[in-house]
Amino acid sequence: MSIEGARELSAELAAIKKGTPRPVYLVFGSENYLVRTASDAIVTALAAASGAEVVRMDAEKKSPAELLAPLTALSLFASARITVVRNFAHLLVGENGDALVTGVEAGLAPGSALVLIGSTAAESKVDKRGRGYKGLAKLGVALEFGPQTPDAIAAWLRDKAHEAGKKLTPAGAALLLSRAGTEMEVVKAELDKAILYCLDQDTIDASDLEKLVGRSREEAVWEIAESVMHRDPRRALGLVEDLLGAGTYPLVLMTLLVRQARHLLQARLLWEEAGRPAFRDIRGFQSRVGGAVEPGRFGKGPDDVTTIHPFASFKRFEAAQRYDVAALRRMVVRVRQGDRDAKSGASSGPREVLEEMILDLCALAKEAA
Repeated sequence: MSIEGARELSAELAAIKKGTPRPVYLVFGSENYLVRTASDAIVTALAAASGAEVVRMDAEKKSPAELLAPLTALSLFASARITVVRNFAHLLVGENGDALVTGVEAGLAPGSALVLIGSTAAESKVDKRGRGYKGLAKLGVALEFGPQTPDAIAAWLRDKAHEAGKKLTPAGAALLLSRAGTEMEVVKAELDKAILYCLDQDTIDASDLEKLVGRSREEAVWEIAESVMHRDPRRALGLVEDLLGAGTYPLVLMTLLVRQARHLLQARLLWEEAGRPAFRDIRGFQSRVGGAVEPGRFGKGPDDVTTIHPFASFKRFEAAQRYDVAALRRMVVRVRQGDRDAKSGASSGPREVLEEMILDLCALAKEAA
């Protein structure tokens, strides 16, 4: 497995080194780590190749003319200028988009370049149908870095460990992903900690990472849900106790449990809608279910199972098969009631409401078994 977009980035860096750079680079996507590292690599390569000065600009409330003016004349201090731009979404639409494309098309000063970095939520999902995007992509290049598969991230982590002179075992990579999630910035930071911790050994295994990487709240909530599914109130309440003891506020935990219940119901409904196809792994899920589901079916955002990370979505669909729709609806009703009670202060306290809700959910799971 390889990181999606890495090959295209390598090709662009090679072209810059050979003396054939682009006038404009659009780097965006929801995987912030890749957007940042890719744009940094492009800017560094451009500066080294042309001796250009690098200027960073926040384009909010700026016009295309203001953005392009410094790039159409040579700098007094360098032979070229590279303008690195953030908050550019408004420059890709309507008349702004036309003006920006026309300006770049007319020609920048020799060696100058425009690098647009999509670092905000709005820019991570650039509208590819707009004239601004299409024009800039034609004149230069658009590099999009979205969520990566768990297999690709695991392979990437092993490569990073190898670069540091360490071997990360498959079990170690799997535990790191299960504990830290699939956001590359986060898992890379955890790997760096493990490399320092294991400075005197050649291999980093799951046993090493167990000591370093704590369970995320999301993972702990998933384990609570698993305990409820297996009708184990003692374990579920023990996990709740651990989270509360670690400083997680009861209302935060309640919100996460509501989200988990909503995801399971949504996944079950979509799986039924797709004809209940069988799948054993994430590849089978994506080919038989995930690829056919239109994103945003439940309003988008973290509460929508169709717009969360593909691996997390797969896990929700996998678990949802154990319940029938009626049971999941009852569970959603119960967690929503608990959420309202905890926030309204109608009961003795949010912690007591939370614990009572866990017991009720285990009873509902027993009825559905």
